[in-house]
Amino acid sequence: MRALTDAERELVRQCLHAAVRGPFFPDWEFQLLFGLERDEVAAVLSSWPDLDDSLERDHLAINNALANLVGYPHGCEEQWPEFIAASRAEIARLLAKWRGDSPGNYFKALK
Repeated sequence: MRALTDAERELVRQCLHAAVRGPFFPDWEFQLLFGLERDEVAAVLSSWPDLDDSLERDHLAINNALANLVGYPHGCEEQWPEFIAASRAEIARLLAKWRGDSPGNYFKALK
C-alpha cells in the first residue's frame, strides 16, 4: 500500500466497501470468489486505514476485491458509481500497480 497515492488508497477502500456491502457478489459465491468469508473482508475494511497488506488475509481481501470487481461478471455496472469513484479500467490499472505486475487476465489475477 505504501507505493499507492492517497487517492489510490481511497479507491482500494472503496473497492473493499463495494465488495462487502455492494450488490456485486452473492453471499452463496462470496467465499469461493474471495477465499475469505464476507465477514473476514469486512474485518479488513473495518481496520482501515491500519490494514497491513503484508498479512495474508489483508492481501487476499485487497487483491480479490480489485480483481473480482474488474473481472467477475457481476452485472452491476449501474450501481458501480454508487460505490467506486473510478472506472473498471482505472481499477485494473490500480490492481497492476498494487501487485507490481500486470496479471494479464482475470483468472491470473486471483489469489
